[in-house]
Amino acid sequence: MNMDEAISILGINNTYTPIRNMATALSLHSWNNTEADEQRLAAAKYVLRRWTAYQLECNERRPRPRIERFAHT
Repeated sequence: MNMDEAISILGINNTYTPIRNMATALSLHSWNNTEADEQRLAAAKYVLRRWTAYQLECNERRPRPRIERFAHT
């Protein structure tokens, strides 16, 4: 797992608590997880251990709003 894979699985608009809750829920009954659930769990664990790097990478990937300057006439 690397940061690119984790972001492609989790997205760029997540906060810490929902990711932590998802990891906890997926860890409770891991025998019932599908392959997609296992990937989400691995991505969540990866991101939670590297939270600052995840935030910085998400901020870089987020689209910036276009600011238009208006001239006063």
